[in-house]
Amino acid sequence: MALADRSARLRRLAGSLTEQFGLPWGHRQINAEYDERRREWTYTWVDGPTVAQVRRAAKKAQPEAVKGLLYQRQFSDEASVMAVVRMALAAEPIDEDFHGRAFRFSELEDFLANIKNPAPKAGREATIVANLLKTSEGHGYNFWDTWNRASDFVAKNGFARTLDGVELTPLELLTARYAEGRAERAWRFRLAPLTPLEAFSAVQADKKAKEDALGAALSLLPELHAALDAAAADMTTRLNGTVPAD
Repeated sequence: MALADRSARLRRLAGSLTEQFGLPWGHRQINAEYDERRREWTYTWVDGPTVAQVRRAAKKAQPEAVKGLLYQRQFSDEASVMAVVRMALAAEPIDEDFHGRAFRFSELEDFLANIKNPAPKAGREATIVANLLKTSEGHGYNFWDTWNRASDFVAKNGFARTLDGVELTPLELLTARYAEGRAERAWRFRLAPLTPLEAFSAVQADKKAKEDALGAALSLLPELHAALDAAAADMTTRLNGTVPAD
């Protein structure tokens, strides 16, 4: 196939795929780029569909024109930081103090590879990502600096400084205020809350507890009652011999 003819077909197909996948026109659209030195065509785009999705759609539409075509999905700062957040919260702690670790670039790429439209849209995750971006000083759509800074920041500091503007649940509010020692580190690095009983007991013991803490503690009562009822039923069953005690 002549270069000029293939160029036209690949560019038209890039536009069709951009529309098919609902990508905005501009820097996020699918572009057909030609490397004269290597004599290679590459489709590039930001976030959006996965490489597998674009490759499959391209082969179905123009099987001859896309032979040898390369595919390269790039990621926005928001997508790269979202990956840092999700991986950090899901990872096993590296020590008993719940400290995290920085992630390698290849790990983030592997994590994002199968996620369609990876940038967070709204809600608490989007707020955490935006706050983390401020600390990591994002640098556009080549996310090397961004993911590295964000990954290092979370590994060293956890998430406490990324929660500005995040609406915490009553249990999370009490955890942020009362957790100490290992529990505080579990919250800071994993956003792991106290148990409802621990949080309620902390407020009960605080004779100077503020109004918001008292209200948050009282909102836990239905959950506490349910847990205590379930525990009491289990112990009653065991006492009656229905289920042998351990």
